[in-house]
Amino acid sequence: MAKDTVKAGLIGFGTIGTGVVKLFKNSAELINTKSGIKVELVKVCDLDIKRDRGVKLAPGMLTTNVNDIIENPEIDIVIELMGGYKPALDFVTRALKNGKRVVTANKALISKYWEEISAASKEGDAEIMAEASVGGGIPILRGLDKGLAANKIEKIMAILNGTCNYILTKMTVDKMSFDAALKEAQQKGFAEADPTLDIEGFDTMHKITVLSRMSFGKGIKHEDIHVEGIKGIDYTDIKYGQEMGYVMKLLAIAQRCKEGINVRVHPVFVPQMNLLASVNYEYNAIFVRGDAVGDTLFYGKGAGELPTASAVLSDVIYIARNMASGAKHVRYASKAKTEKIKVLPIGETVNRYYIRFNVVDKAGVMGEITGVLGKHNISIASVIQKEQNQHSKVPVVFMTYAAKEADVIKALKAIDKLAIVKEKTVMYRVIE
Repeated sequence: MAKDTVKAGLIGFGTIGTGVVKLFKNSAELINTKSGIKVELVKVCDLDIKRDRGVKLAPGMLTTNVNDIIENPEIDIVIELMGGYKPALDFVTRALKNGKRVVTANKALISKYWEEISAASKEGDAEIMAEASVGGGIPILRGLDKGLAANKIEKIMAILNGTCNYILTKMTVDKMSFDAALKEAQQKGFAEADPTLDIEGFDTMHKITVLSRMSFGKGIKHEDIHVEGIKGIDYTDIKYGQEMGYVMKLLAIAQRCKEGINVRVHPVFVPQMNLLASVNYEYNAIFVRGDAVGDTLFYGKGAGELPTASAVLSDVIYIARNMASGAKHVRYASKAKTEKIKVLPIGETVNRYYIRFNVVDKAGVMGEITGVLGKHNISIASVIQKEQNQHSKVPVVFMTYAAKEADVIKALKAIDKLAIVKEKTVMYRVIE
């Protein structure tokens, strides 16, 4: 039977939760019009209900007891914005088993525990939506699930972390050190006090796991994904990369290949003419290639109170619209896949490489290095060599043609043992 009012409860009254409350208050008429039904936020749960969030709620709306939402028979939609694995997993699965629809922005949760959540969704015959979990306000999940439903997704390359992109942009544009750029990002609210999840690449890994499962299948785990962050990046390499026509970005890459797929997160040199190279500061972008549509690009703010709240409300409106019409809910179609896909180890991938050696400044050095590279089937496309004072170490930068990563790693280990090499060699992958 169709309803005349849809009631929602919110768990988590932090930054995004505050944005959701603001949109419910300020855009109520728009939400109701687009839903085709009245949608009310009736309960908000958080451990801290005393702190002023700059938005007023009606008496009785705030609670510290999550059961006032999960076990409340009047609430139709549970919005989970607390983040983390536990107790969020318990709250989400209990709500679903109770037949309540769930909207979440929790990329860590759904990337790790999708099977458990999907089972609870099936048991309670209730849907879960997670548009806000990837890309902030960018409608990428709905784009993959509906707009590109007729496509076999072949490749995804994405900038998915605003903190990292802000830092790398400041290092590139303003020639800042990593530490100085991170400090500025924290001062401006683009980085957490503890930025580990962001700068070590784990936040990006959670998001590409979600995108990969939607695009390629459900058999993708965190441990399948090679992850490198940006903490060790030096401006020296950014500068040399620019001289060779490239910009440094932290990319999440997921791509079909004959053996399965490769999924990875790491810094990459991107050609300056590539659209991803022009995505700067806190913005995100997701390049998607489909077999029918070809190349597409989704772009926008990847985080923030209102952009992410916008994505949360889009899911609420979608669910409410179905409830208004009496339509049976439809789960994410691409998440219904059951195929297990082989994820290639990083050593089996083939890439071009930027390699910086620090060597003694004497005759014969280039020959020794190129000799080792040649033995490992690695060909050189271009070289930068900077003059230094005699007898001091000198940086030599190579750009290679495509080579197998395992061969490159073996070659670099051998070269680093040579007496001519004075520091550990630096290597970054390159896309074209």
